[in-house]
Amino acid sequence: MLLENIGYPLLALSIMLAVWAIAALCVDDKFVLPAPASVLERFFRLGGERMFWRSVGSTLLRTFLCFAISFVCALGMAALGSLCKPLHKLLSPVVSFLRAAPTVAVILVLYAFMQREELAVLVGFLIAFPLMYSAFYSAINGVDGDLLDMAKLYKVRAVDKVFCIYLPMIAPALFDTSRSTLSLTLKVVIAAEILTNIAYSIGGRIQYAYSTFADLPFLLAWTLIAIVFSFVLEGAVSLLKKLWEVTR
Repeated sequence: MLLENIGYPLLALSIMLAVWAIAALCVDDKFVLPAPASVLERFFRLGGERMFWRSVGSTLLRTFLCFAISFVCALGMAALGSLCKPLHKLLSPVVSFLRAAPTVAVILVLYAFMQREELAVLVGFLIAFPLMYSAFYSAINGVDGDLLDMAKLYKVRAVDKVFCIYLPMIAPALFDTSRSTLSLTLKVVIAAEILTNIAYSIGGRIQYAYSTFADLPFLLAWTLIAIVFSFVLEGAVSLLKKLWEVTR
């Protein structure tokens, strides 16, 4: 188990770094492809810079905000949709449209009508909500019908059915969907920040690094920051799922 959880990821990371280092040696031009050492050195220096934590905190705050709104709306609408099938049929084409809409196009269209900070949150919601709604609706409708029939036979209260039947059975789907959607939401928020050039944010720092392309390690270091926090968020949700399984 330890080998699978730690050994293989470290091996994969080592292989990627080795390939990167060999490619950098072959190119032999730091303005085209800097060596991993220079990027990692800049990566670890970022934590001491004045705007680092303000930028990271701003992006994470937007990510958590739009994720929380999406989670509550998706779970609530999925529950209502399972109770009222016409509502689900009404929402289905809207959800399908939102899932198919290109993210960049949505950002560019909304940019003309909204403030940049609000836009990043809204775009994250528009991407996260349809994914979570579809997953939550399927999970709710997949609850064991025999248990529901038994609860109806013994006149179990609605509140007890929710907390003793529905939530325990849909919890794995809630955690798994949240894990993938949370990291995706972070990426979408960062993309919106890049396109709208929000000053104090991960996306804003990437945009600034891109505008001064001569400092490529700075650009790659901030890109690496985005990747690391994406993995951190996924790991946090996985840890919460394991804690929930242990305490059941």
